[in-house]
Amino acid sequence: MSLPLTDDVQNRLSTDRFGQVMRGYEEVGSTNEEAVAWAKAGAPEGAVVLTEYQTAGRGRHGRAWSADKGRNLLFSVVLRPSLAPDRLSLITVAAGVAVSETLDDFVAPHRTALKWPNDVLLEDRKTCGMLLESSIADTESVVVLGVGLNVNQTDFPDALADTATSLRLTTGRPLPRADLLSRLLSNLEQRYDAVQGSEADAVRAAFEERLAFLHDQTTLRIPETDQTLTGTVEGITETGALRLHTANGTMTIHAGDVTTRN
Repeated sequence: MSLPLTDDVQNRLSTDRFGQVMRGYEEVGSTNEEAVAWAKAGAPEGAVVLTEYQTAGRGRHGRAWSADKGRNLLFSVVLRPSLAPDRLSLITVAAGVAVSETLDDFVAPHRTALKWPNDVLLEDRKTCGMLLESSIADTESVVVLGVGLNVNQTDFPDALADTATSLRLTTGRPLPRADLLSRLLSNLEQRYDAVQGSEADAVRAAFEERLAFLHDQTTLRIPETDQTLTGTVEGITETGALRLHTANGTMTIHAGDVTTRN
């Protein structure tokens, strides 16, 4: 299974593992679903599922992910981390930093920001979202990281027009997807390895340095409830949770959506 884009990416790769094995599809339901199934069948760490279009792409909490065919980067990476379950969120931290650093090279003088827990922003609008899912394959923990990156899309549905953007809309020019993905996979591999070793603190610091709303008072919505919390974003914990200072003291938030800056 191969796409022209898949071949172009692999011809540019400088990674040890990430993307060295890759499956490309014109269309799938969800790259995460394909990657989970492949992982259970023995896919090596770093294996990538790439598609031009998803019919059932999704984000966090079951939300739909919509992207035009052939204009963006929609992919999932099979991971087999040596991290305790309560530290798996650090993978999203590492991925956020890797994506942000990669995009900055392509969109300068613009600069990306990270919206906890898994969005990359350009000019305060979402250009990339990530979804981390874990599964068990033969008693081994398998994690799949899905990434949806708006690259060359030029318009969005009305419901997203005020909150989403793409690299092309921001820069005013089309971006080379193969070059972008090959460099992104290289940075992702480096940051993923770092967050599992002695450089985890440096990765967290890099995330906080780019963290949107840091030191601002914000409102955070707790998923699948009507509950909201208001407080000042102080950073993230050593496991990747959000530190929010509220009227009742500093709270550690493991899941939620930062919705507004107050």
